[in-house]
Amino acid sequence: MFSLTAERYDLIIDFSQVPMGTNVRLTNYHAPVHYPGMPGEGPEIREIMEFRVTKPLSGGADRTRPPKELRLPKVASVKPKPHTRRRQWVVYQHKLFRSMTFNAVPFMEPSQDFIKEGSTEIWEYINPNHDAHPMHVHLVNFQVLERQPIDAAAYNADYEKWIDGGRKPKDLPVLENYFTGPPIPPDPDEVRSSKDTFKSCPETVTRIIIQEFTPPTATIASIPGSGTELPATYIHHCHILEHEDDDLMRPWTIDGHGDHGGGHGH
Repeated sequence: MFSLTAERYDLIIDFSQVPMGTNVRLTNYHAPVHYPGMPGEGPEIREIMEFRVTKPLSGGADRTRPPKELRLPKVASVKPKPHTRRRQWVVYQHKLFRSMTFNAVPFMEPSQDFIKEGSTEIWEYINPNHDAHPMHVHLVNFQVLERQPIDAAAYNADYEKWIDGGRKPKDLPVLENYFTGPPIPPDPDEVRSSKDTFKSCPETVTRIIIQEFTPPTATIASIPGSGTELPATYIHHCHILEHEDDDLMRPWTIDGHGDHGGGHGH
């Protein structure tokens, strides 16, 4: 089973046929950590956890439904409508081993992306780097639409020129000019799946669609004053700890009016 950082799977493990006193280790194979050193050249941390079989099943035999008989709710694919608002997030790094940011803006800068409550948006994560990044968006669930390869070197060079030239909106590199192939469908484990984390693949733009930006404004669990008040600010970030600590994280804000400046969007 493969899972990038923070992508979760529900597993049912049957230890009933394992002899008492057995220790079962969950092991990580062929997955060198990202740091220290060059990506993929760090130490392999093999041992994840250990299960110790010491007690028989309480209450007799397992009465849960066998996994093969489970019928999970089906998730319908979200079809983008024409003119759905798009927002771009560039995984920017000026030099190797320097800070990474979204759109060359540090995390602590005020939110620049204002989203209308209840709206639908497509977010395009442009990754001109050589590494994949597990991206996590707070509050919302989404679906992966597609991925598309880009000429990363050319895009990165022009993006640097755009920054050096004063970040004028009219001069922002047009993503469509850098495609090197057609869109690629989501991975099998992403099709018709509600996600909160996805893989932003190297030298690729990954598109996700967020169907509804709706924070919980009503009272939560009968706790007075627990509902969200608009405008409400959330974040998205890379789930590699060193990257999110190193500024690959940005706030975005939901209000009743929608976008009024800031991020790369169209």
